Amino acid sequence: MCISVHQLCYVHADKEPLFQNINLTVNTGQRLALVGNNGTGKSTLLRIIEGNLKPSSGEVVCSSRPYYIPQHFGQFDNLTVAEALRVDDRIKALHAILEGDASAENFTCLNGDWDVEERCLSALASWNLEHLQLSQPMCSLSGGEKIRLLFCCLMIGNNAPDVFILDEPTNNLDIQSVEIITAAIKSYSGTVLLISHDRYFVKEIKINRSVELF
Repeated sequence: MCISVHQLCYVHADKEPLFQNINLTVNTGQRLALVGNNGTGKSTLLRIIEGNLKPSSGEVVCSSRPYYIPQHFGQFDNLTVAEALRVDDRIKALHAILEGDASAENFTCLNGDWDVEERCLSALASWNLEHLQLSQPMCSLSGGEKIRLLFCCLMIGNNAPDVFILDEPTNNLDIQSVEIITAAIKSYSGTVLLISHDRYFVKEIKINRSVELF
Protein backbone atom coordinates (compact mmCIF):
# COMPACT_ATOMS: atom_id res chain seq x y z
CA MET A 1 0.00 0.00 0.00
CA CYS A 2 1.24 3.49 -0.92
CA ILE A 3 -1.86 5.66 -0.41
CA SER A 4 -4.93 4.75 1.63
CA VAL A 5 -8.03 6.96 1.72
CA HIS A 6 -10.72 5.94 4.20
CA GLN A 7 -14.25 7.38 4.50
CA LEU A 8 -13.10 10.79 3.30
CA CYS A 9 -15.60 13.66 3.30
CA TYR A 10 -15.23 17.33 2.41
CA VAL A 11 -17.85 19.97 3.16
CA HIS A 12 -17.61 23.54 1.87
CA ALA A 13 -17.77 26.48 4.28
CA ASP A 14 -21.42 26.95 3.24
CA LYS A 15 -22.03 23.42 4.57
CA GLU A 16 -22.58 21.99 1.08
CA PRO A 17 -20.88 18.56 0.77
CA LEU A 18 -18.47 18.30 -2.17
CA PHE A 19 -17.93 14.57 -1.73
CA GLN A 20 -18.34 12.02 1.03
CA ASN A 21 -17.38 8.47 1.98
CA ILE A 22 -14.49 8.26 -0.49
CA ASN A 23 -12.43 5.08 -0.10
CA LEU A 24 -9.37 4.56 -2.24
CA THR A 25 -6.18 2.49 -2.19
CA VAL A 26 -3.24 3.16 -4.48
CA ASN A 27 -0.54 0.51 -4.48
CA THR A 28 3.17 1.20 -4.76
CA GLY A 29 4.18 1.81 -8.38
CA GLN A 30 0.60 2.08 -9.60
CA ARG A 31 -0.52 4.78 -12.06
CA LEU A 32 -4.05 5.95 -11.30
CA ALA A 33 -6.19 8.61 -12.98
CA LEU A 34 -9.07 10.38 -11.23
CA VAL A 35 -11.90 11.05 -13.67
CA GLY A 36 -15.25 12.79 -13.38
CA ASN A 37 -17.17 15.90 -14.34
CA ASN A 38 -15.97 19.37 -13.39
CA GLY A 39 -16.98 20.25 -9.86
CA THR A 40 -16.94 16.71 -8.47
CA GLY A 41 -13.94 17.48 -6.26
CA LYS A 42 -11.04 15.82 -8.07
CA SER A 43 -8.57 18.65 -7.40
CA THR A 44 -9.79 19.00 -3.81
CA LEU A 45 -9.21 15.28 -3.24
CA LEU A 46 -5.65 15.57 -4.56
CA ARG A 47 -4.94 18.51 -2.25
CA ILE A 48 -6.19 16.50 0.73
CA ILE A 49 -4.06 13.48 -0.20
CA GLU A 50 -1.03 15.75 -0.66
CA GLY A 51 -1.63 17.23 2.79
CA ASN A 52 -2.31 20.83 1.73
CA LEU A 53 -5.99 20.71 2.76
CA LYS A 54 -7.73 19.14 5.73
CA PRO A 55 -10.80 16.95 5.11
CA SER A 56 -14.03 17.45 6.99
CA SER A 57 -13.76 13.84 8.15
CA GLY A 58 -11.98 10.64 7.24
CA GLU A 59 -8.33 9.69 7.01
CA VAL A 60 -5.50 9.67 4.47
CA VAL A 61 -2.35 7.60 5.02
CA CYS A 62 0.63 7.93 2.66
CA SER A 63 3.78 5.83 2.88
CA SER A 64 5.84 8.94 2.06
CA ARG A 65 5.24 12.62 1.44
CA PRO A 66 3.82 13.06 -2.10
CA TYR A 67 5.25 15.59 -4.53
CA TYR A 68 2.30 17.63 -5.79
CA ILE A 69 2.09 19.66 -8.99
CA PRO A 70 -1.18 21.65 -8.98
CA GLN A 71 -2.99 23.45 -11.79
CA HIS A 72 -2.13 26.81 -10.28
CA PHE A 73 1.20 27.68 -8.69
CA GLY A 74 0.43 30.48 -6.24
CA GLN A 75 1.30 28.24 -3.29
CA PHE A 76 4.93 28.14 -4.51
CA ASP A 77 5.39 31.89 -4.90
CA ASN A 78 6.85 32.38 -1.42
CA LEU A 79 9.49 29.70 -2.04
CA THR A 80 12.87 29.76 -3.71
CA VAL A 81 13.78 27.38 -6.53
CA ALA A 82 15.74 25.22 -4.06
CA GLU A 83 12.81 25.11 -1.63
CA ALA A 84 10.40 24.08 -4.39
CA LEU A 85 12.77 21.24 -5.28
CA ARG A 86 13.01 20.26 -1.58
CA VAL A 87 16.81 20.55 -1.55
CA ASP A 88 17.19 23.87 0.30
CA ASP A 89 18.30 22.31 3.61
CA ARG A 90 21.03 20.25 1.93
CA ILE A 91 22.18 23.19 -0.19
CA LYS A 92 22.46 25.39 2.92
CA ALA A 93 24.33 22.66 4.81
CA LEU A 94 26.71 22.12 1.87
CA HIS A 95 27.56 25.82 1.62
CA ALA A 96 27.99 26.10 5.39
CA ILE A 97 30.47 23.19 5.41
CA LEU A 98 32.39 24.60 2.44
CA GLU A 99 32.62 27.91 4.30
CA GLY A 100 34.13 26.22 7.36
CA ASP A 101 31.15 25.32 9.56
CA ALA A 102 31.91 21.62 10.21
CA SER A 103 29.13 21.11 12.75
CA ALA A 104 27.56 17.68 13.14
CA GLU A 105 24.18 19.21 12.33
CA ASN A 106 25.33 20.28 8.86
CA PHE A 107 26.88 16.88 8.09
CA THR A 108 23.75 15.10 9.28
CA CYS A 109 21.57 17.32 7.09
CA LEU A 110 23.79 16.86 4.02
CA ASN A 111 23.94 13.09 4.64
CA GLY A 112 26.80 12.59 2.19
CA ASP A 113 24.98 14.24 -0.70
CA TRP A 114 27.99 16.27 -1.78
CA ASP A 115 26.95 16.70 -5.40
CA VAL A 116 23.36 17.81 -4.71
CA GLU A 117 23.94 21.30 -6.10
CA GLU A 118 25.64 19.95 -9.23
CA ARG A 119 22.73 17.56 -9.88
CA CYS A 120 20.21 20.36 -9.45
CA LEU A 121 21.97 22.60 -11.95
CA SER A 122 22.25 19.70 -14.39
CA ALA A 123 18.52 18.99 -14.06
CA LEU A 124 17.68 22.65 -14.64
CA ALA A 125 19.77 22.61 -17.81
CA SER A 126 17.97 19.46 -19.01
CA TRP A 127 14.67 21.35 -18.81
CA ASN A 128 16.10 24.46 -20.55
CA LEU A 129 16.14 26.32 -17.21
CA GLU A 130 19.89 26.86 -16.92
CA HIS A 131 19.26 30.60 -16.56
CA LEU A 132 17.65 30.07 -13.13
CA GLN A 133 19.46 30.34 -9.79
CA LEU A 134 18.65 27.99 -6.91
CA SER A 135 18.16 31.02 -4.66
CA GLN A 136 15.76 32.68 -7.13
CA PRO A 137 12.17 33.28 -5.91
CA MET A 138 9.50 31.21 -7.63
CA CYS A 139 7.32 34.29 -8.05
CA SER A 140 9.77 35.55 -10.68
CA LEU A 141 9.17 32.53 -12.96
CA SER A 142 6.55 32.20 -15.70
CA GLY A 143 3.89 29.50 -15.47
CA GLY A 144 5.72 27.32 -18.01
CA GLU A 145 9.00 27.72 -16.15
CA LYS A 146 7.36 26.75 -12.87
CA ILE A 147 5.91 23.48 -14.10
CA ARG A 148 9.15 22.50 -15.86
CA LEU A 149 11.05 23.35 -12.69
CA LEU A 150 8.82 21.15 -10.54
CA PHE A 151 9.45 18.21 -12.86
CA CYS A 152 13.19 18.66 -12.30
CA CYS A 153 12.82 16.73 -9.06
CA LEU A 154 12.57 13.53 -11.12
CA MET A 155 16.10 14.09 -12.41
CA ILE A 156 17.89 14.87 -9.15
CA GLY A 157 18.88 11.32 -8.33
CA ASN A 158 17.99 10.30 -4.77
CA ASN A 159 15.76 13.37 -4.48
CA ALA A 160 13.07 11.80 -6.69
CA PRO A 161 9.80 11.37 -4.73
CA ASP A 162 8.09 8.00 -4.23
CA VAL A 163 4.65 9.49 -5.02
CA PHE A 164 3.92 12.03 -7.75
CA ILE A 165 0.54 13.81 -7.78
CA LEU A 166 -0.34 15.74 -10.94
CA ASP A 167 -3.35 18.00 -11.58
CA GLU A 168 -3.70 18.75 -15.31
CA PRO A 169 0.10 18.95 -15.77
CA THR A 170 0.00 19.62 -19.53
CA ASN A 171 -2.33 22.63 -19.39
CA ASN A 172 -0.98 25.71 -21.17
CA LEU A 173 2.28 24.04 -22.20
CA ASP A 174 3.83 24.07 -25.65
CA ILE A 175 4.34 20.81 -27.55
CA GLN A 176 8.03 20.56 -26.67
CA SER A 177 7.32 20.92 -22.93
CA VAL A 178 4.55 18.29 -23.11
CA GLU A 179 6.92 15.87 -24.82
CA ILE A 180 9.62 16.44 -22.18
CA ILE A 181 7.14 15.94 -19.33
CA THR A 182 5.70 12.82 -20.97
CA ALA A 183 9.17 11.29 -21.32
CA ALA A 184 9.98 12.12 -17.67
CA ILE A 185 6.84 10.43 -16.33
CA LYS A 186 7.27 7.40 -18.62
CA SER A 187 10.72 6.77 -17.15
CA TYR A 188 9.58 7.43 -13.55
CA SER A 189 9.33 4.25 -11.47
CA GLY A 190 7.25 5.60 -8.58
CA THR A 191 3.52 5.95 -7.93
CA VAL A 192 1.48 8.40 -10.03
CA LEU A 193 -1.90 9.89 -9.13
CA LEU A 194 -3.23 12.06 -11.95
CA ILE A 195 -6.00 14.32 -13.19
CA SER A 196 -5.77 15.08 -16.91
CA HIS A 197 -8.09 15.68 -19.86
CA ASP A 198 -5.14 15.19 -22.22
CA ARG A 199 -5.88 11.76 -23.71
CA TYR A 200 -2.54 11.55 -25.52
CA PHE A 201 -0.63 12.23 -22.29
CA VAL A 202 -2.69 9.71 -20.28
CA LYS A 203 -2.14 7.03 -22.94
CA GLU A 204 1.58 7.69 -23.28
CA ILE A 205 2.38 7.52 -19.56
CA LYS A 206 0.51 4.20 -19.32
CA ILE A 207 -2.12 4.86 -16.67
CA ASN A 208 -3.23 1.40 -15.52
CA ARG A 209 -6.28 2.26 -13.42
CA SER A 210 -9.03 4.93 -13.36
CA VAL A 211 -11.34 5.90 -10.51
CA GLU A 212 -14.41 8.04 -11.17
CA LEU A 213 -15.74 10.66 -8.76
CA PHE A 214 -19.48 11.28 -9.06
